[in-house]
Amino acid sequence: MKIAEKFIELLLAVFLISGCANASEIKFIHITDTNMNVNNAGKLLKTIRELNQYKDVDFIVFGGNNISKTNIDNLNTFLYLLKKVNKKTVVLLGSTDVLSSVGIDKKYYLKRVKRARLMRLSYHSSKPYYTFAHKGCRFIVMDGSKQYFQTSNGYYNKNELIWLDKQLNKYKDENVVILQHFPLIDTNSKWLETAKKDEYLEVLSKHKNVKIIVSGHYGNNSEITKDGIYHIVTESYSKNGAYKIIQLDFSDDFIGTYLVK
Repeated sequence: MKIAEKFIELLLAVFLISGCANASEIKFIHITDTNMNVNNAGKLLKTIRELNQYKDVDFIVFGGNNISKTNIDNLNTFLYLLKKVNKKTVVLLGSTDVLSSVGIDKKYYLKRVKRARLMRLSYHSSKPYYTFAHKGCRFIVMDGSKQYFQTSNGYYNKNELIWLDKQLNKYKDENVVILQHFPLIDTNSKWLETAKKDEYLEVLSKHKNVKIIVSGHYGNNSEITKDGIYHIVTESYSKNGAYKIIQLDFSDDFIGTYLVK
């Protein structure tokens, strides 16, 4: 695939102008590791107001680690801000979002997210992993988070991988983009490394329809092709306010990414 990478640090006037996108073109924003809490929520609110100005964005992905610590005040504040997004949204789970011992398990978290987005069309499910279709592309949302204890290492368990294998068979004739918090590419930090990722990669090796995997968690910006799959890792928003615009057009074999700081 042709890869277009542009790193933008100043104004985004070119993207804020309304334009006519091709019918096959998909454009979405990936903002991950916001690590929001009640004390720094103003920063995210300002960014959401900026994101709301984009005219040709299909949806916005909040890529996990949406709150810095699992508690009800942080979750309520994040959901309050989520209601202010005027685009479709996808909300993923990371390593700091859920914890059963404080009463915020996956079921509760996802129920609250769906309720917050009732007034807008959004891609959310009551389950932590699911699929949705958009402009002829199949998006698969993966989980990898833990709810009974928290560690910085994600883990895609056996049941989730069996489910993924079935979905990739079911949608074998569609282009697939996977959205998840925990990456599958290597890192020099064992503290952040996804556990047993070889089991996940083995599932992917059986299929040819996965084109892109979008993730976060590592904190840095990275994009590589591995075994025919383009891996996009977006830099942590909490680090310096970064988010990424991702533009796809499979009819033209095109992936464009724009890191905004």
